[in-house]
Amino acid sequence: MTPRRMLLAKALGLAAFASVWVLANRWIGDYWVPGIGQVTVRFRQELLAGKLLVDLWATSQLLMTGTAIGAVLGCALACVLRLSARLDAMMQPFITAVMSIPKLGLVPLLVLWFGAGWAPKVMLVALTVLFIVFSLAYAGLVTVNPRLTMTARVFGATPLQLTRHIVIPSVLPFIFTGLQLALPWAVSAALVAEYLAAKVGIGHGIEEARQLSDSVGVYYGILLATILVLLGNGVLSVARIFAIKVQP
Repeated sequence: MTPRRMLLAKALGLAAFASVWVLANRWIGDYWVPGIGQVTVRFRQELLAGKLLVDLWATSQLLMTGTAIGAVLGCALACVLRLSARLDAMMQPFITAVMSIPKLGLVPLLVLWFGAGWAPKVMLVALTVLFIVFSLAYAGLVTVNPRLTMTARVFGATPLQLTRHIVIPSVLPFIFTGLQLALPWAVSAALVAEYLAAKVGIGHGIEEARQLSDSVGVYYGILLATILVLLGNGVLSVARIFAIKVQP
């Protein structure tokens, strides 16, 4: 598909979404589905008041910190298990069991252990990202061609050269795919953490609007979170293209 057709498809999708929103507003009413104009006015009000950027930055900080920690730990865990077949066989059942636990259900436990500060919020986002990135990084390591590595060793390649020229280029697309898959879940984890214990952020704003029965505020928060996901996905897409291009 050409860039022009992709842009047209996105425009049509956005128009279809807006049309459904307008129809839902007319059929169901402002309380259940506020109008696009109402939400747009709220965006303008929050932007002029400075609250939009403050909330966006607070949630972005939480998201970036938790995602970075989760990605590093996920990649490290995948590498450790691939280097030791015995450890891999021993740990896989436990990892599978931990992955099956709903991460959002850990919020009360993390708050109980670490209080209502920054740490439990970051840990929740990191745990959400960790296992998704681990799964994709592990899959990427499995796909590394053993014949290629064997040939490189025959020609005298060092472990560092093998890692740089064979392993990293093979695994990097998997890691970025894992990050892009984890992003919406990480944003959801950040919002839930802010619902329960925060004084600023998109999640705090949504919870505050809910308590006041402010449906426009809830929709505003949801739309702001969606914008954050789209921005994050765009940044990851650009970083992925750049990282793959600079590979030797």
